[in-house]
Amino acid sequence: MKLLYLMLLCAMPAPAAAACMFTSNVTPFQADAPALVDNAQIPAPEIEIASLTRGIGGGATCDALGFLSVQLKWPRGSDYSLDEIGFEYRLVSGQAPEGLLPAVVVASPVSGRKAEHQFTWQDVPTSQQRPVHLELEVRAVTRDRQRGAPARVRIDSPGG
Repeated sequence: MKLLYLMLLCAMPAPAAAACMFTSNVTPFQADAPALVDNAQIPAPEIEIASLTRGIGGGATCDALGFLSVQLKWPRGSDYSLDEIGFEYRLVSGQAPEGLLPAVVVASPVSGRKAEHQFTWQDVPTSQQRPVHLELEVRAVTRDRQRGAPARVRIDSPGG
């Protein structure tokens, strides 16, 4: 009987095997207060590298994903360490692909004073891609919802 169940299980289609298994490394940042309060004493993060890679729409399961990577460094002398804060991303100018920017404050794994935020979105086929020109604002957010000074980063990518 167990062999019959195993054979039936193997004969069933496996949609999960066809899905892209890549996930972003960011998670929602848990805070203790509902509203954000600006605090100029909290420094802006230093943006080291920001890169955007468009989906190519090929036959592999992850080919349709676009990727945005933002590598940042936390400034020395802050009252907070990097593992005690999250980051808010806001579109300042341009039009971001749908699903690119998180709607919540996010955190990611930390390595000393550095962190990398990796965002993914379902990109359109290359024949429909338009150039992406964005300016983003990135701010640190503490657990008690104090929001620091902004850092700005430009993202430019040609269309398909």
